[in-house]
Amino acid sequence: MSYLFLFTVTPVQDFISQSRKLKDLFGSSEILSCMTEIGLRICKREGVKEIFPILSTDNSSYPNRFLVEFENKNIDKIKKIANEIEDNLLKFLRGLNDKNDKKIEEHIENYFTFYWAISEINDNNYKKAFDEVEKNLAGAKNTKFFTQFGGGEGERGRKCSICGERNVVIAGRKLYKELKKKKLNVISDNIITEGEGLCGVCYVKRKNAKESFESTAEVALMHLPNCIMKKYPLLNKDSQLFFKENITKSYFEKNNYFKKCDEEYKKCKEKLKKDDLEECKKEYEKCKTEECNKYKKVYKKFKDDLNEMKLKQTSYYAVIMFDGDDMGEWLSGNKGNLEKGRVKEFHQVLSKQLLEFAKAVKSIVNEPKGITVYAGGEDFLGFVNINYLFDVLKELKEKWDEIVNEHLKKEFDLSEDFTFSAGVVIAHYKTPLSFVLNKVREAEKEAKNSSSKNAICFYVLKRSGEYRKGIIKNLVNEIENIKSVLLSLKDISDSFISKMEKEFFLIDSPAKYMLKQELKRLIKKSDSKDTDIKSLIESIFKIDKSFSNLINILNVIKFLNREMQ
Repeated sequence: MSYLFLFTVTPVQDFISQSRKLKDLFGSSEILSCMTEIGLRICKREGVKEIFPILSTDNSSYPNRFLVEFENKNIDKIKKIANEIEDNLLKFLRGLNDKNDKKIEEHIENYFTFYWAISEINDNNYKKAFDEVEKNLAGAKNTKFFTQFGGGEGERGRKCSICGERNVVIAGRKLYKELKKKKLNVISDNIITEGEGLCGVCYVKRKNAKESFESTAEVALMHLPNCIMKKYPLLNKDSQLFFKENITKSYFEKNNYFKKCDEEYKKCKEKLKKDDLEECKKEYEKCKTEECNKYKKVYKKFKDDLNEMKLKQTSYYAVIMFDGDDMGEWLSGNKGNLEKGRVKEFHQVLSKQLLEFAKAVKSIVNEPKGITVYAGGEDFLGFVNINYLFDVLKELKEKWDEIVNEHLKKEFDLSEDFTFSAGVVIAHYKTPLSFVLNKVREAEKEAKNSSSKNAICFYVLKRSGEYRKGIIKNLVNEIENIKSVLLSLKDISDSFISKMEKEFFLIDSPAKYMLKQELKRLIKKSDSKDTDIKSLIESIFKIDKSFSNLINILNVIKFLNREMQ
């Protein structure tokens, strides 16, 4: 007798999106992946058949759920294994509490919920059992479990700087002193910035991140040669110091860069009487000004180097999020005319190909192009330097077609393409990370809701608060058209885009001939070189037939043209 066993860990979206630094994001991804791996390894020990995902020998990411098949096991034994998985996951979570603090333990134990479902495979009907186990799990997830903090009284006090849901347990130096004066029970830790306070859940995310990336500013600067960055160790200790706007007293105070001045001030106070402290304060302010000036001089040399090498610095980076289209339909065997008797085989081959694709993704999205946060199953989240954005998108799509789509179509004689849709957000490094992550998820949903799917939805979030949004379809072809337009804009002024928008914004669907003629006239006026105007216009009109979406995409291109090298 065989059974399907489906296990999942929740919540996922909030756990990932509630991140202030890249470390928080990496930490959340790694914790979720580890939990799935622990559950899979316990099942593997019992001799199960892995279905989705399959265990890997390398450092792979895993989604927050897994499906296995138990053979020659009764249902009571499977329930015991499920309880063992839950116990081991709780043990793993307790192990993240390096402070041995009861409040941290309470936060992390009560945050996650584990759901699982079992379905018997009758008459070798795998598809029916799979549909049933999915339905059972969905039903189980409708029941929400929670435990009230404080023995039923809840929590009152200063809330976490990241999630705003639970009380602060770990605080930075400045906040720690403030909360201690109020006789609140908090712990200090140097991984927390000055005025920041974290709950147990947000603390373990940051503390347990293996990656060393601190800020999205690092991604924005990745296209610059390492030799230049390492030439300025004073700035290189914090990537945000490569931006002049951060070389200020307030930024230095927030990040504790006035240690030398603080020590001198402390010694001065110890030596002089209270009446003479004014002199100490003057010297203290002078010391801070000199320290800032020292950084400004180094920054000027850095900018001179960039100008000499004709390198362009940008404050913007891109986030890419995608997953497979219609995954529920594909897994249920309801798409592509998949033979009903081959659903199990399809699941196993799909798992294998997705693992291969995840490995390929990590070789595509790495320095200097970007960093991969997770690539598990058909899901991907990564940060990309905008100078490599379209190359990365094209490579990802081509690898998906080669490893996943074409392989499955050939193996199972599928009548449809197995595609993915993506959200791309281009944001300033100072834009709150949690906001950017919510926007990229929104962009991904919009791409999936487009008529043909297999699309990319772009958001450009300017620092001013203005944003642009556009959707492109038929990824590989349109990316080539966009790259062609971008290349042309290096030689001509992009002012024709805003002029065209102003002229036609009151017309819902202007005639294509009229648009082409006016576009030709505007480009000729903007052209200072011998540009192939006919080819440029053809590339522009291949992007989209809808004028409003075309203008939005052109504005995205215009923005990138001004920011890219």
